[in-house]
Formats: sequence, structure tokens, C-alpha cells
Amino acid sequence: MTGWKVLIASLILTMATSVQAEQPTTGGSMAWQQWPEVGEATLTWGWWTIYQSSLRTPSGDYEPPLPHALVITYARDISEERLMKATNDQWAHLGYSASQRERWQTALNDAWGDITEDDRLAFVRYKDKGVFHYQSQGQDWRTTLVIDDTDLADAFLAIWLSENTEYPDHRRALLGEAS
Repeated sequence: MTGWKVLIASLILTMATSVQAEQPTTGGSMAWQQWPEVGEATLTWGWWTIYQSSLRTPSGDYEPPLPHALVITYARDISEERLMKATNDQWAHLGYSASQRERWQTALNDAWGDITEDDRLAFVRYKDKGVFHYQSQGQDWRTTLVIDDTDLADAFLAIWLSENTEYPDHRRALLGEAS
């Protein structure tokens, strides 16, 4: 009888391990939340604050291609449609073709929905992928999209970090540079 108990316990343990391994992953750890801040910036339009953003890295220094995370806390409600249009407008400003922008917008379809004041969006860039995380006010972070297209990952971050960004002061602040 003892042999049967051991066999059954082994089978249960094996099945539990298999089930756990088959559960979907979050697309990367949430360690980026503990990374030190490189810099932070606030985007305003007139007297309205649109969002506050921060750039984080494992070392506290921005050293691409090492991992880095852009975290945005929204100060206003913004529809998904309006946010996607703003993203497209910034890509156009940076010189990406209409076909690239269209393809990338389709790929980002599940990255975020309508944004409510105090919601947060984070994009973590790893060597071979980018991962979107979303946090509604009072909720836990959840992974919304993992993208393997490194051109798209770089283009998304270029909105804030490119030397050709529409907001150079914002870029300098994120990079921790004096203006």
C-alpha cells in the first residue's frame, strides 16, 4: 500500500508541475517595477497635464540595447482611438512610412484600451522583444501584449527617446539630462 501512495503522490506532483508549466506566462517578469529611475518628465498641453512619464533601467542609466522601461501615468481620460491617432501622428513626425504605421497600429490593437485618469501603461524593451503592461487605478499590473517585432518596439520608444522626437525637452528629462 505504501508503494501505491508514493506512486500516486508522484503522479499528482508530476501533473501539478505540468499544469503549472502550461499556464500562460506574463511575457517577462515584473522586475522592471523595482528598477531605478533614469529620469522623469511631464507632458502638458497648454495648462493641462496629459501624463507623467519615467524611464527605468536595471542600472539607473540608459544604455540601449540593455533592458529599459517607459512608464506613463495618465492625468486625463483618453480614448483608445485618440491615443492610437497620437501614436500614428508621432510616427509620421519621425518619418515612418504609412504602410509601416498601419501595420504597427494593427499589431498594437491589444496593447491598451480606453485610458482613464491615473491609469498606467508601461512598455519594457528587452533585447529581443517588447512587453506592454497596463494598470488600471487600484488594480494590479497585467501584461497586455508581447511583441517580437523589434522594429515596432524601437519605433514605439522612439516617440519619446529619438533625437528627432517632437518633444526634445521631454526626452532630455527622461534621459536625466539637464535642459
